[in-house]
Amino acid sequence: MGYEIAGGLGAKMALPDRDVISWVGDGSYLMMNSDIYASVLNDHKVIYIVLDNGGFAVINRLQTAQGGAEFNNLLRTTRHTRLKRVDFVKHAEALGATAELVESVADLPDAYARAKASPETYVIVMNVSEYTWVGGGTWWEVGVPQVSRRDEVVAARGQYEAEVKHQRDGF
Repeated sequence: MGYEIAGGLGAKMALPDRDVISWVGDGSYLMMNSDIYASVLNDHKVIYIVLDNGGFAVINRLQTAQGGAEFNNLLRTTRHTRLKRVDFVKHAEALGATAELVESVADLPDAYARAKASPETYVIVMNVSEYTWVGGGTWWEVGVPQVSRRDEVVAARGQYEAEVKHQRDGF
């Protein structure tokens, strides 16, 4: 987490004649956003697409898929005294980039055309769901506790052991 912005800048530095597009979640954006400023300062144009799902929804999904209860990943469910969402468009603009908010996936092609035509780093922001995911799945092996009183963890451990056995049997 947190490498997408710096990685996009590094790719542009290594391949200055190519378009570089980097997809980044709002949580990762908050970890390493200063390299947007570096891309602006050094004329290394990168197109960043920021998907704002209100925190670390991918980590939240991983946590619950392992049988854990949701804890401290989504901004609205964290302990806070005043929830204030980041305006990623304004923030990117404050770093010197051009930025815009798109309302839906259908708006992405036109926004991308504007970003591609722009001579400078461009940030496209889109709000997305915390819980709805597209097909295709992901793979990220994270161990599941062997001992737990939570039925969800016991079930996740059984699934984990079955998958690990299958991986080992395949070799």
